[in-house]
Amino acid sequence: MQSNHAALVAAFVALLIATGAQHVGAQAPGNSCAQITAAQVSSALGETVSAGRQGPPPTCTWEANTPKHEVVTLMYSPPGDWNTRKTRQMPGVGMSPVSGVGDDALAMSMGTLTTLFVKKGSVTFMVRVYGVPDPARQLAIETPIAKQVASQL
Repeated sequence: MQSNHAALVAAFVALLIATGAQHVGAQAPGNSCAQITAAQVSSALGETVSAGRQGPPPTCTWEANTPKHEVVTLMYSPPGDWNTRKTRQMPGVGMSPVSGVGDDALAMSMGTLTTLFVKKGSVTFMVRVYGVPDPARQLAIETPIAKQVASQL
């Protein structure tokens, strides 16, 4: 199970690098965990998660103590990242618009990984779920989390 989790993390990091993710500028909130509570993340995931853990770059991670080791990550992107992300075509990466989240939202899928990217004003961020094998379920979890975060910006 650990090797599967490590492979998912490696694939996600590769996706972020390939899509131009960089360290975040001043646009991100000072506390990445302040826009959503652990109870709200738990509700979306359907599992109880620990308190959000802030880490660099402006990122917050919540973990469920389950055998599946489900993890939810919120990460802010640098200013100007949205246009690059939205227009850059990459082999093997599917992109589809998501309505009703922020000013603009985009689901990017690579294999069994789906990540929701959101733009609200000049702020862009992503929500990613690990440990959930179904991409449609990942997006169903990421969407209410992203809506809550966007409502706080």
